[in-house]
Amino acid sequence: MAVEKLSPIDELYTEWNKNIGHIITSEEHRAKGPGFANSVLNFDCTRDAIRIFVDGKGDLNPLYRDPEYGKKTKYKCMVAPPDYLYTICYAQRPYDHGPMIPGIAGFYSGCEREFFRPVCVGDNFTYRIMCPSENIMKKSQFAERIVQSFEKVDYYRQGGELVAGYSSYETWADEAKIKERNKYGHLDKEPVYSKKELEEIYAEQDREEIRGANPRFWEDVNVGDELCPVVRGPLSVTDARAWHAGGHAHLLADRLNRILWAEQPMEQDFDNNVIGMAHPREAVAGQHPEAWRFTLLTNWMGDDGFLWKFNTQIRRFVMLGDTTRVKGKVIKKYCDKGKYCVDIDVQNVLQTGELSIIGGATVILPSQEFGPVVYPEPRNRVPYAKIGQ
Repeated sequence: MAVEKLSPIDELYTEWNKNIGHIITSEEHRAKGPGFANSVLNFDCTRDAIRIFVDGKGDLNPLYRDPEYGKKTKYKCMVAPPDYLYTICYAQRPYDHGPMIPGIAGFYSGCEREFFRPVCVGDNFTYRIMCPSENIMKKSQFAERIVQSFEKVDYYRQGGELVAGYSSYETWADEAKIKERNKYGHLDKEPVYSKKELEEIYAEQDREEIRGANPRFWEDVNVGDELCPVVRGPLSVTDARAWHAGGHAHLLADRLNRILWAEQPMEQDFDNNVIGMAHPREAVAGQHPEAWRFTLLTNWMGDDGFLWKFNTQIRRFVMLGDTTRVKGKVIKKYCDKGKYCVDIDVQNVLQTGELSIIGGATVILPSQEFGPVVYPEPRNRVPYAKIGQ
């Protein structure tokens, strides 16, 4: 009796479920591929790497740009923005989850992150990955059915101190179903802006407020306070390339791409094909508009604040020509074991009024009465004993 052939999405779900709990060390992860292509851009935290990263997302905060400024802060050195850790290790490549399945494409879809300590120039990093940590099959208007594949990562500096961790997920779908449903086919033309509209967008960008050295105390914050928006766009090819250069390890010369594709034939289809099928115009990696949310939060909290928790759900790709306004609102304030916390709802709003990313964050602020920020107790997500041992 002939065995019924599984659909691509069912085959992916079946095969990747066999790898749940698989743990990869940074040494193993960095050794993958022909030596120049993996999910790593930086090994260390350096002044130049921070500069290129913040240039890529349009962040002007002097805390991340000026070593002399950094020496005058409580850190006594230049520090990196929290999302700089993207460049050390971020959402894993498909072959980390399991075997490549022909006819499948995927994209980054969201995260839940925790930060435990500031990241400083001179830090060097190792990390531990669990990939996949979970796979979930869901019904979807986008492609009939999708698989959300999750991974977990812990970041360590100087070989031992746990500084941050995250869980993120990618959405995987059948290429044929994406084409058939053509959910975003109506978005085939880039938005057109008048001169007046462009001037208004640029004026909004220039009104961005960086709190900096002026402390924002917990006692001065009220539920309902709105953060000064961060505005980016209209999104251009230059924006996309600048982000990739600063935040990703995806830009390779054609000679290196040829060598990579010979070793990993499906790799060339991972990002670009799904974007081309899902949208009639070029879209950017989900981490790019996500990075603007970090800028909103670090602008607002000032040099003495600390971003503890951060989460996102990506609802729609951001495409060339789109303008994004990242807005935040205080929804709760409280004390958690000596940490004076503020919860913030954060939304990425497109020029059409659509929400492209939703989620929130928890910021720890200094207190006028109780003193400076108390850092969170680190907790690891990836066990040192492999699942089942």
